[in-house]
Amino acid sequence: MTIARILAPLTGGTRDATVLASAFAAAKPFNAHVIALFVRPDPAEAMPFFGEGVSSTVAQEIIDAAKEAADEAATTARTSLAAAARDAGAAVTSVPERGSLSASWREAQGNFADQVVQASLLSDLVVFGPLSERDKPGLTEAFEAALLETGRPILLTAQAPAANLARKIAIGWNGSTSSAHAVIAALPFLAKAGAIEILTVGKHMEGDARTEDLGEYLTLHGMKAAQSPVEPGARGVGEALLEAAAKSGASMLVLGGYGHTRLREMLAGGVTRHVVSHADIPLFLVH
Repeated sequence: MTIARILAPLTGGTRDATVLASAFAAAKPFNAHVIALFVRPDPAEAMPFFGEGVSSTVAQEIIDAAKEAADEAATTARTSLAAAARDAGAAVTSVPERGSLSASWREAQGNFADQVVQASLLSDLVVFGPLSERDKPGLTEAFEAALLETGRPILLTAQAPAANLARKIAIGWNGSTSSAHAVIAALPFLAKAGAIEILTVGKHMEGDARTEDLGEYLTLHGMKAAQSPVEPGARGVGEALLEAAAKSGASMLVLGGYGHTRLREMLAGGVTRHVVSHADIPLFLVH
C-alpha cells in the first residue's frame, strides 16, 4: 500500500498555498503525483436566481463577469501551483509521472463539491485547507462530501503547512469502524513515522474494542506505538484529543470522521466537527 495520487482542490484564494505545500509534503515520501484541481462555476446555474425578467443583455453581462472572475482565480491558482512545485522541487507536467515527485493542472466546470467528489474517487488522498465555522458553505460542503461519499482519506491542513507529516503521528482511537478505517488508510504514513502514539479518551470506546488490539495490529505491520489514555475532565472528547495531540508534539492526528450519521453528529456538536474547526495540527480523516 502506498500513496501515488494526491488531489489538491484549489479556489484561487490565499488558502491554496497551504493546500499545495501540504500536498507536496504528503507526496514527497512516496514520490507521488499531485493533481491541482480548479473548478470553474457554471454561470448558467446561477441564472434562475435572477428571475425570468432578466434581459439577454443583462444575462450575458452576468456570464461575462463570472467568466472574468473565474479566469482571474484560475491564474492565481496556477501561480500558486508553480510556486509550491518550485519550493518542493517537483516538476509540473501535463501527464502524471510515475515514481517521481510531480504535479499537473486540471480544470473542471460545475458544482465545486460535485467535481471534487468525482476527482476524489481515484485519489489516494485529498487535501483541504484549514476550515472554520465562518467558511463559505461551498468549501465545507466539498470537504464533507469528499469525506462522507467517497471513502477516501482526507488530509485537513493546519494554518501553517507541516514540512514532515510523519515526524510523529497520533491516533485518536475509540475502536469504531471509522477509526479502524482511518488507521488502515494511514498505514503508508504510519510506516514512515518517527513515532506513533495511540490516544484514547476516557471510557469512550465502542463495543469490546481494546487499545491493545490496535497496538498488536501495528506491531504485526512492523510498527511500534506508545499508548496514552487521555482524561477529558470537563472538556469534550474533541477538545481533549486536540490538546493531547498537541502536547505530545504530534505532526499529524489520525481520526475516524463522522462515526455516526452526519445529522446525528451535527445535532450533538460532534467530535469530528469540533476537531475540524479547532485543529492546529494536520488531520488525517476517513469516514
